[in-house]
Amino acid sequence: MIESSRKRAFSLPNLLVFGYGKMSQTLTPTPTNAAASGLRTILDTPGLLWLDLDDPMSKSLDELATRYGFHELAIEDCRHGIQPAKIDYYKGHSFIIINTTHYTDEPCELKLREIDLFLGPDYVVTVHYGSSQAVADVEQRIANGAKRIAQPDQVLHAIVDTVVDRYLPTLDSIGDTIDRVEDDVLIHPDVTVLETIFDLKRGLLQFRRAVASQRELLNVLIRDTSPLIRDEMHIYFRDVYDHAVRALDLVETYRDLLNGCLDIYLTQMANRTNEIVKALTILATIMLPLTLVTGYFGMNFEFIPTLKNPNGIWYVTAGLLGITISMLCYFKYKKWI
Repeated sequence: MIESSRKRAFSLPNLLVFGYGKMSQTLTPTPTNAAASGLRTILDTPGLLWLDLDDPMSKSLDELATRYGFHELAIEDCRHGIQPAKIDYYKGHSFIIINTTHYTDEPCELKLREIDLFLGPDYVVTVHYGSSQAVADVEQRIANGAKRIAQPDQVLHAIVDTVVDRYLPTLDSIGDTIDRVEDDVLIHPDVTVLETIFDLKRGLLQFRRAVASQRELLNVLIRDTSPLIRDEMHIYFRDVYDHAVRALDLVETYRDLLNGCLDIYLTQMANRTNEIVKALTILATIMLPLTLVTGYFGMNFEFIPTLKNPNGIWYVTAGLLGITISMLCYFKYKKWI
């Protein structure tokens, strides 16, 4: 079985696949066609062929499915949108979905991407839309000699480990944004801060779903008894599992912090409303006696005290000012203002 797989693998010397495309015609493995279809070979050593495809809609995926016997359901999963991390077992190979994340704080946005991986006895095929930072990092480490990979399950571990390790820097960036939100919600609470809070809550919800499914995937890989995952690799997957659990704990912590920020924002808005209502109430309270006095002297009667007095307007004005000052002093004494 291994020997036949190697023969099929070497028949595509320039092919590296991780994709969503449909493949219905044979490709000539020339450099021109490989570049055009997004196919390339990352690693080709005795016992391991690693192919990568950055265009899932390419016909190359259909050709690979024919050559390696990939199940049609796995090909369908490659070509659909973002799905939770999982592993499916098929005859002669396994199909694995890995979720990656990318966070930008301007605007506050968390994007999820997907890497699809076909794991065979002596080959690995990775499929993804566009470039993949995780695949590029592993490839760079191999080129620099920092990572020695000789088996397909080591490729799987290297990719999953790189993806999960990037969760923590992503969470650190989210944590920095939350720190700024905490400062803004106390100093300048406005609608923009509220929008940022809800964007972060939505992003953390998506991130939690991705990490939770990744944790379950790693939990399955730790207990995998198929011949494609060697027993000595279980401890390495367990180490990655621990990192995923730590990332999930941080997600829960940040969600609690955001809930606290939202409570502070609502409290600040309520306090601001109370201040406005208090100011209007004081104004209305002061105007009430002033309106009463001016209304009394504004009645349409001929005989009203001080009506004919040339200094009457000044007496009334002084009385109104006295009432206003007296009420303000009383409010100040009661610490209402």
